[in-house]
Amino acid sequence: MNANGLQSLTFLRIIFLCAALSALIGCQSSPVYPEKAITTKLAAQPDWPLVQYIQADVKAHPQQTGVLPLTDGIDAFIARLALVNAATASIDLQYYIYRGDDTGRLLTWHLIDAAQRGVRVRILLDDMAVKDADEALVMLAEHKNIQVRLYNPTFERDFRNLAFVAGFSRLNHRMHNKSFTVDNTISIVGGRNIGNEYFSNDTNVEFGDFDLMTIGPAVDEISDQFDIYWNSPLTVEVGALTAHSVTAEEVDTALALVESEKAAYQTNPYMARLLSSELITQMQSHALHWYWGSAKLVYDQPDKQNHQLDSDSILADLGEFLRQAEKEVFIISPYFVPTREGTQNIIEAARAGIDITILTNSLAATDVIAVHAGYRQYRQPLLEAGVKIYEVKANPEQKKASSWTGSSKSSLHAKTFITDKQSTFVGSFNFDPRSAWLNTEMGLIIDNEQLAGEVVDGIEASLARNTYRLAIEEGELIWFDDLHQRIIYTEPDAGLWRKFLVDCIALLPIESQL
Repeated sequence: MNANGLQSLTFLRIIFLCAALSALIGCQSSPVYPEKAITTKLAAQPDWPLVQYIQADVKAHPQQTGVLPLTDGIDAFIARLALVNAATASIDLQYYIYRGDDTGRLLTWHLIDAAQRGVRVRILLDDMAVKDADEALVMLAEHKNIQVRLYNPTFERDFRNLAFVAGFSRLNHRMHNKSFTVDNTISIVGGRNIGNEYFSNDTNVEFGDFDLMTIGPAVDEISDQFDIYWNSPLTVEVGALTAHSVTAEEVDTALALVESEKAAYQTNPYMARLLSSELITQMQSHALHWYWGSAKLVYDQPDKQNHQLDSDSILADLGEFLRQAEKEVFIISPYFVPTREGTQNIIEAARAGIDITILTNSLAATDVIAVHAGYRQYRQPLLEAGVKIYEVKANPEQKKASSWTGSSKSSLHAKTFITDKQSTFVGSFNFDPRSAWLNTEMGLIIDNEQLAGEVVDGIEASLARNTYRLAIEEGELIWFDDLHQRIIYTEPDAGLWRKFLVDCIALLPIESQL
């Protein structure tokens, strides 16, 4: 082909791309959400096994919520499987990420088993993280007892990336909430998505995360929150988004394949680690230690972007929670971008006598380097005001005994705030602009002095081993490795390429998107 021919072809491609983009902009700007059935939580019944299981504990603590911390990845996954296996009537799942890896498949198999015995399963996922999963989700939703809905989806399923650009103002708002409720009786809320890295089953990264298994009045509130999202106009049945359909024969084939995969998975080393969990014994012997106290569920509305008042968002609740601190605040956030205004507020609190400690990821440990580019400019003014900052090591000296033996990197993923060693927030909210203004978030605030004290004490006991302590020396930022009694004068454990990328990203005006 000659030069003129190539130019013509290129011109035609540009015209086609512009036409396609224009069409997508038209489709994405004012989407028409299809009608769907309204369904709501099921009232817990006295004869359900899970209700009977917690009955004595709940009666002994009227009007209080009980929580059980799930800090270990194995225990966090076992808790979910055990609840699914014990379900009588309903299972509600709400997640930002649900991977199709080993843990994702294993949980799905248990959900199918529950549906087979008559349990209603409602699965609500953010559409951003289910790319190329339409066929599998449609197959799953074919079961009469399983429904799958997607939050704020793109209606263009084949050219999703292009559609995201065309509909950026709408599609940039994502559902980051994480809840897991069985029989409207026991819930799990916290920082974990569904995927290997969240449950100690990834050889590349081990996420340090935190969930609360919850019983008592807060569970009904969590179910209400789920229903608000489930029935929101912004959520769409997966079957209404795609023309893909499945036959009864394909369903039978898929179920047969599941049975084959389940049988093969019994020899997977991860299964042995799950079965060795002490939580199994504690659950079977009714020896769980619940922490009791008054609790408040805080969450955004599904259409957060349409609520302009600060009081309409989780940000207002968390702001009030943190302002109530009289002595100390402990902020644990893997993605920490406080912004100029937030930094000034923290500095003012520190100067007023509040002891503030921040735990976040180091450059080497973070899985989102753009966030580190937004965070690093605020370290020095915070330190100069007396705020303590610790950054998680990517390769701590001692991994947890339950960690996947070959994990090469550790990364913080928990989102927890503790005030005065009295009250604890656990949820999905990161201390960054995206959580504050763009994504929807949720979490639980629980008042229990023992829980708050143990969380802080446990973290403080591991700081020297697992983190670098930041400080200012002669006007320059330094990192103390207290375990080895050494000082580091540059971002520790981070390669030159990673540092270069952060330097480049820091030049971009993207803080509002972090």
